[in-house]
Amino acid sequence: MPKYSFENTIGELLDTPETRALIDELCPELLEHPMLEVGRPFKVNQALPFIEGLADKERIENFRRRLEAIE
Repeated sequence: MPKYSFENTIGELLDTPETRALIDELCPELLEHPMLEVGRPFKVNQALPFIEGLADKERIENFRRRLEAIE
């Protein structure tokens, strides 16, 4: 089982330097989204309907692969 996945909360990913760096690299505009703080308690899977409005499926899948590859 991967250390990080879409089962982690957005807050966990933002608060972990390694995963925050990945977000900054692949989706820097997410860090400036006005609803970001409200979304912190949500698991990424729960927030996907909102994320899909910001990024295409290929970009989301790339993020998932890179996230799950972090050891």
